[in-house]
Amino acid sequence: MKLSVAANYDLDLVATLAGFPVAEVYGKFPTDLVGGGRPSYMGTPLTAHYLAVYASALSRHGIAFNYLLNSSCLGNREWSRSWQKKLMRLLEGLASMGIKRLTVSTSYLLERIKAAFPDFYIKVGIFAQIDTPRRARFWRDLGADALTLESFSINRDFEALRAIRAAVDCELQLVANHPCLPNCAMQPYHQNGFAHSSDGSRRLFVDYCFLQCTFRRLEDPSLLIKAGWIRPEDTRFYESLGYDSFKLLERGIPSVDLAERVAAYSRRRSIPNLAELILPYGFKRAPAKRRFWLLRHFFRPGQVRLSRLAPLYGMMKDQGMLFALDRNPFYIDSEKIPADFIEGFAQRRCSALACAECRYCDGIAAGAVRVEPEFRHEQLARLRQTHQDLIHGGLWHV
Repeated sequence: MKLSVAANYDLDLVATLAGFPVAEVYGKFPTDLVGGGRPSYMGTPLTAHYLAVYASALSRHGIAFNYLLNSSCLGNREWSRSWQKKLMRLLEGLASMGIKRLTVSTSYLLERIKAAFPDFYIKVGIFAQIDTPRRARFWRDLGADALTLESFSINRDFEALRAIRAAVDCELQLVANHPCLPNCAMQPYHQNGFAHSSDGSRRLFVDYCFLQCTFRRLEDPSLLIKAGWIRPEDTRFYESLGYDSFKLLERGIPSVDLAERVAAYSRRRSIPNLAELILPYGFKRAPAKRRFWLLRHFFRPGQVRLSRLAPLYGMMKDQGMLFALDRNPFYIDSEKIPADFIEGFAQRRCSALACAECRYCDGIAAGAVRVEPEFRHEQLARLRQTHQDLIHGGLWHV
C-alpha cells in the first residue's frame, strides 16, 4: 500500500506520517497562476520559505511533496508571454526547493512541463476524468508517470478498473475517502469554478455545486453510502485488482483528524463513525485560514447583499465548514456496514443501474446512516433560502 496524503503543513505531524506507508504529501499555495482544485479561501496560508522547509522535512523522512497544478481550466491565459514566464519562474522555484513531483489535469500543461523540466515526476489528477482504458493510454502516451482515476464514478466499477489496469503499466491511484455524489452531473462546472477561484483573479466565487450536493445529501442520506468511497477494510480487494496507491483527502484539516485517516487506512480498519473519515468538514478544531478570509473573498461593496449571505454563513458554521464543531451531526455506523459490502458490487454496475430499482445502498443506509433530525431540518431550510437567492437574483444589488 502507498498513501498520498493531503498537506496541512504541520511540521510536527511529519514524523507521525513517516510511521505509515505515506509515499507523498500533496498541496499548493492557496493561489497561483495555474489554480487548482480548491478555492483559495480554503487554502492554508503558506509562504514560499515555509513550503521549502516543509518539503525538506518530508524529504528527510523519505516522503515526497507533490505540488498541485491541477486546475481544469487555465482561462486561455496560458497563451500569453507573461503567463509563460510566470510558469517557468514557479517551476524553477519549486525545483529549487527540491520538489520533484507535480500533479496536472490539462494535457498542454503536462507537455509544456515535460519539455522544459523532463526530470519532474508528473501525476495526472482526478479532474482529467480518466475513466476508460483509452483515456488512460492517452495520458500515459503523452508522458505521464502516474494517473489518478476518476474515482467519483468508477471506484465500484470493477470491470472498468480491471480494463484500465490492463491498458497501462504506470502507477494508478484511486481517491479513497471522498463523499461526492456518484456520477455527479455538476462535476465539470464545479472543477472549473475551483480553477478560477484559485488562479489569482479574485473574482467572487459562491460554491453553488457544493451547496447543491450538501442539500441532496441532507435530503437523501443514502447518498452518503452511494458516494463511492473505499473503506479501509476494502483496500486489499482493490490491491487484488492491481491498485495499491490510495489518495486521502482533505487538505488543511486538523492534524489529529488527518493522522486518524492515515492510521485507519494504514491499519485497514474503520473508525466507529465512518463519516469522520470521508467528510471534508465537521472537525473539533477549525482549519487554518487567512485573517479576515470572509471579507477578503466575499465582500463586494455595491454588488453582493451581505445580509443574504447570512443563511450561507450559518449553514457553514453549523456544519463545521471552515469552522470548529463540537460534535459531528452525521454518523455512518461502521459496524452496520456488512463485512462483504464491496463484494455486493461485483454483480452490479452502478453506471448501468437505476438506484430506485437496485436499492442495495439504500438498504444499508437505512441501518447505518444517521443525521441529527433538528440539524437536518434547520440546514435544509437554510439551503433552500440560499438556493432561492442564487436562482432568483436576491444575492446581488441589481
